[in-house]
Amino acid sequence: MDARALVVLGCRVRSAAALRRVRAASQAFREGKGTVVVASGGRVWGTCVEADAMAEDLQADGVPEKAIVRERCSFSTRENARYTARLLARRGVTDAVVVTCAWHLPRAMRAFHDEGVRAVGLGVIAKHSLVRLAYYGVREKIAMWLDR
Repeated sequence: MDARALVVLGCRVRSAAALRRVRAASQAFREGKGTVVVASGGRVWGTCVEADAMAEDLQADGVPEKAIVRERCSFSTRENARYTARLLARRGVTDAVVVTCAWHLPRAMRAFHDEGVRAVGLGVIAKHSLVRLAYYGVREKIAMWLDR
């Protein structure tokens, strides 16, 4: 089966970033850019797992429950890619659209490609101060170095 998944990467539950990612994935689903939506993230924030919160928010934004798959094991971008790649392979899904913040997309794409996933990125853009953007840039460079 030649199918495409939308993969939403987790972050702090119901944060502005998480909600932007969910909205982007929901819109892409409505536009037919994926047949299944993977909510990827196992970190617990308070009492809620990232994947569970995103799945609830995806449903609230119109994605049918049967189209949502929860990946609840990952605690990092590298693990998002690893566990999602295995999940997609079991379902016969060959391609993915990775949905995350634009500043996070290069590292996420590298992780998914390293896992053998044919992925394209959907970077969600938010207005940030120059200081915040500089912080994210440095953070991602360090994380990419550590991922090697």
